[in-house]
Amino acid sequence: MIHSILHPSDLSVGNEAAFLHALRLAVAAKSRLCILHSQSSGDTEGTDWSSFPGVRSALVRWGLLGSDAPRSAVASELGVQIEKVEIHGSTPVQAVLHWLDNHSCDLIVMATHAREGLDRLLRGSIAEDLARHAQLPTLFLPLDAPGFVNKDTGQPSIGNVLIPIDHMPHPGTAVSSAFELVDAYGRGDAIMHLLHVGRTEDAPLLTVEPDQEHRIRRHARKGDVTDEILAAAREVGAELIVMATEGRHGFLDAVRGSTTERVLREAGCPVLAVPAD
Repeated sequence: MIHSILHPSDLSVGNEAAFLHALRLAVAAKSRLCILHSQSSGDTEGTDWSSFPGVRSALVRWGLLGSDAPRSAVASELGVQIEKVEIHGSTPVQAVLHWLDNHSCDLIVMATHAREGLDRLLRGSIAEDLARHAQLPTLFLPLDAPGFVNKDTGQPSIGNVLIPIDHMPHPGTAVSSAFELVDAYGRGDAIMHLLHVGRTEDAPLLTVEPDQEHRIRRHARKGDVTDEILAAAREVGAELIVMATEGRHGFLDAVRGSTTERVLREAGCPVLAVPAD
């Protein structure tokens, strides 16, 4: 169950979509949402929270709270606990990891930049670096992607979810996490497309609850893994891609990124990265 959501508010600048996805999920799941703002260790100025998207203004816009509702109504009427926390550290990643050492979290929701090649090797991605070290399910919102939560109504539109599967890393946790996330958003009718890149007979055997089998579609394609994932996502009209991940291996992946990261940079839709068991 998703009881606690973390939204690092400044790891990717300028994307309100990540905040809105985190807030909408917190409302749907009646969970705790912690918005973290990282300051450098030597920065003595306090955080100006007025420059961040407003929780109550979004909830009023979505029709979930009245325009005159007090701050306490977020918890008393919607059952959501909101925390805004300023943290300090030598780097944003270290500051967030230190916070995670002392606080529980079921899901991270954050925006990410798309970088390629040497730019990626030299500058990296703070969001993806945090996800690798935190080893927690992470919902990434690419900066140029609006995502599946309507900013004006708050309604989630998830009709098709693509889940690439292979034997390694094992996709079982990713599949169950996909169901949990989508159902938490209230889209229990979404279709789950399981994609194996390779021979059909080599696809891993995965079972779901009998009452969910009607939501499963199985696909097999041949070719480059990343290219075929992206092609399949376009063909099924995926609003979300869910991938099991086990990090990077070797110099080539340091330049190109893991398969999950490469899909994230090119998919144009949110990606849920789930650490494999």
